[in-house]
Amino acid sequence: MTQKIQSIAFLGNYLPRKCGIATFTTDLCTSFVSVFPKIKIFAIAMTNKPEEYEYPPMVKFEIRDRYIPDYDHAADFINSSDLDILCIQHEYGIFGGEWGRYLITLLKKIKIPIVTTLHTVLDEDMGQKKVFDELMSISSKIVVLSKTAVDMLVNDDVPREKIAFIHHGIPDIPFVDPNFYKDTFKVMGKKVILTFGLIGPDKGIEYMIDAMPIIKEKHPDIVYMILGATHPEIIKHCGEEYRLSLRRKVEELKLTDMVQFHNRFVEIEELCTYLSVADIYVTPYLKEKQISSGTLAYAMGMGKAVISTPYWYAKELLSDNRGIIVDFKDSQALAQNVIDLLDNDVKLHRMRKKAFQFGRDMVWHNVALKYMSLFNQAVAQYNPKKTFSAEQKLLSPANVPAINLNHLNSLTTDFGILQHAKFTIPDFKHGYCLDDNARALIVATKYYKVFNDPDILPYLKKYMAFVMYSQRDDGTFINFFNMDLNPVDKDEVVSDDCFGRAIWGLGYCIAYAPDYYWMIGKTCFDNAIKYADNLNLRGSAYALLGLHYYLKRYCGSTWEKTLIQKLVKKIIGLYKTNVTQNWQWFESKLTYSNGVIPTALWIAYNHLQDQQVYDTAKSTTDFLWNICIRNNILSLVGSNGWMTKGSDEKCHFDQQPIDAAWMVTLAQAAYRCTNDTIYLDYMKKAFAWYLGRNDLNLPLYDYITGGCYDGLMSAGVNRNQGAESTIMFLLSLMAYNETVVEEDGLGISTVSPLQKI
Repeated sequence: MTQKIQSIAFLGNYLPRKCGIATFTTDLCTSFVSVFPKIKIFAIAMTNKPEEYEYPPMVKFEIRDRYIPDYDHAADFINSSDLDILCIQHEYGIFGGEWGRYLITLLKKIKIPIVTTLHTVLDEDMGQKKVFDELMSISSKIVVLSKTAVDMLVNDDVPREKIAFIHHGIPDIPFVDPNFYKDTFKVMGKKVILTFGLIGPDKGIEYMIDAMPIIKEKHPDIVYMILGATHPEIIKHCGEEYRLSLRRKVEELKLTDMVQFHNRFVEIEELCTYLSVADIYVTPYLKEKQISSGTLAYAMGMGKAVISTPYWYAKELLSDNRGIIVDFKDSQALAQNVIDLLDNDVKLHRMRKKAFQFGRDMVWHNVALKYMSLFNQAVAQYNPKKTFSAEQKLLSPANVPAINLNHLNSLTTDFGILQHAKFTIPDFKHGYCLDDNARALIVATKYYKVFNDPDILPYLKKYMAFVMYSQRDDGTFINFFNMDLNPVDKDEVVSDDCFGRAIWGLGYCIAYAPDYYWMIGKTCFDNAIKYADNLNLRGSAYALLGLHYYLKRYCGSTWEKTLIQKLVKKIIGLYKTNVTQNWQWFESKLTYSNGVIPTALWIAYNHLQDQQVYDTAKSTTDFLWNICIRNNILSLVGSNGWMTKGSDEKCHFDQQPIDAAWMVTLAQAAYRCTNDTIYLDYMKKAFAWYLGRNDLNLPLYDYITGGCYDGLMSAGVNRNQGAESTIMFLLSLMAYNETVVEEDGLGISTVSPLQKI
């Protein structure tokens, strides 16, 4: 083979991080160093706990998974390292952003071929499709670990010539008699069943434990070893609940002398010793949709007799009598097949031998050779990326500010977010309002959805608690509270706008907040939504947004779908009342938060698929943009006079950040329904308003505090940085990140995680 590759970087998790991807990346790098000693090899490690891992010298760069500047810096590092190829170990959960979309930021900037190994292939769109499609497009070659995965990718329109099947690597260990190692574990004279890997509720270990009393009757000399630490993500959310439940089951079945828990993450040498001692290896997993398993590959490669449930990878590897498949959650079948193997030495050893022989093609030496052959193909076929036009770089990631929550934190007390500020100083005199806390609830929830950062949860909790506190027993709300959390007017009847915003915030929380938060949000939502039919124009628009997000979680809720139809009918009725050839709007004036109304219709169209809804949304959207674009920039309708039907002039000042935010959101909604790129251009213009592309060429965003000024006045900016302005800017920034920059192929703009105060 002609050697073309001189330098390679591998990107993925890396030991001592405890997970299967880390083990795989480490073993792959090690095998390349062994097989190709003259090639420059290094690793780039994804890190979920900065500064906690003592990486070996092989790791030359570290990416904090939730800190997107690291992705930009990693791209620069790779491009300046004189590399021939970059090999990605891909699993959706190890990269930052929704479905790991921050990785796309890095890959779009890489100037060498990319080969991506898919450790998970999903057979349905759960929200990952956009990231998946971009990853397939950017990668020169795709490696999968099973033939089933090849078929799945081809069915998903990935070109067959782009896909390579290469087995999961395994250590090259000789075929050994399990009895040779049994004294090491004090199980001499016993038959040993082994399950190993990171422990979690989807592993189905309880069904193997339930099988043990049946096996015990026929083979009292049996021992079941459960090797592995609880998965770190399970620990984070549920602690050791699952492992403790297994221990309780063992005690209840009086199996403490037969079931051993080895609660440790072991590296390869020790793992091989554990595998060597096993007579039978069992994977009783509960999920069918698993396309690879390093633990099963290792067991096969070491010549173990394997019994498994029929997840995809197991069915493929254990075919041709290389192992035994039993149904999910079938303890009886597990028991009978273990007994059958222990009763039939010839069958057990025949199975072991077939597994071992099959595994010779999987040893790391052979895997490294196959990867190298693929790398050479990728280099030979590589075509450099096209450069981007000046128009595409209208707002590049370098110029888009990072998410900075300092000012949000400054305005947030133990009770919620304050309404106003004098410049950057919180103004306690005006206290709190439901409006701002409902919107802040969306910011915190969206931040958690995107970054999965638990540090935002105390904020989410405060905003949720405030919304809950502001709701009366009958489901209505109070808007204004003083610093002691006493209502300014206990008999206050909140505006319809405020009521609608509360429904919007609660709906978003229901869709995307973690457990308990969305459950509480649903209680508040259910108590309030019965009033939605009586809300005014903007209140109805906000309620439509809340209903849309509610249906994200409860898509089968028929009452809410009917309510969407009623609210849409009301809004279109107002449009028909006011529309003329030159005035395509819902009212006789253009006033505040105008963009929320057509936005709500675009959102409703997703549910109703009604042509009248589409036509009304489009005509009012285009009318509003026509009014608000002047000299190729966003020029909002000012609040110091608005714009009246029949007038050719609008008020140019005072322009409000909330109006710019709704223009950003409107453009996003219109683009998603029409796929017309003119709305991407509009979205750029709307977001650029904050950064200085406005009538006065003055930025509204404060890069130092992370706050937003309260308005664009004829004499300059209103220097106060209140809650509404800052919250709406943050929502605009997150909407811009997830839409415009991705569509332009420039990657996601620089976003930093929650700063610790």
